[in-house]
Amino acid sequence: MLGAADLQALCAHFRRGAAESGRDGDVIFRPRSADEPFEEAATVARHRGGWTRRLDEPHWIRTWGLVLDGVIHGHVDLQGGELPAELHRATLGIGIERAARGRGFGREMMGSTIAWAREHGLAWIDLGVFALNKPARALYLSLGFVEVGTTRDRFRVDNQQIDDVAMTLAL
Repeated sequence: MLGAADLQALCAHFRRGAAESGRDGDVIFRPRSADEPFEEAATVARHRGGWTRRLDEPHWIRTWGLVLDGVIHGHVDLQGGELPAELHRATLGIGIERAARGRGFGREMMGSTIAWAREHGLAWIDLGVFALNKPARALYLSLGFVEVGTTRDRFRVDNQQIDDVAMTLAL
């Protein structure tokens, strides 16, 4: 699990991943243009605060990193909700940089994260995935996630309309 000492390296990973979204054959996989500046200060503050919160507190975050040759090339995070009444659920985010994709790291990281969530008493994991991101959707389905709905035209990134698919996993 990542901690405060990893924040700068995590932000560097986020910047590299953001630059790949919708570029050089990649589908758009984040709700911002690759040209949009990365908000490092807000990201650091959100993670620093979320990492210190207990799982029974709103806005908790836990983040795992894929470290290859001393560099973070992927991450998975779980985030608790805003209200105490929804803290039995977590929202999952994942990002693997292009150079590390297709090698099973995403599946491995997801498996470890799901196991951690079960061990810590969570009941559900939720996520959103862009409809065009077929490899990610296939991975989530293979891990037992179920598609529960689609929001049409949820995002517009670089003049492209993007449908967002909501998925959930009962633990």
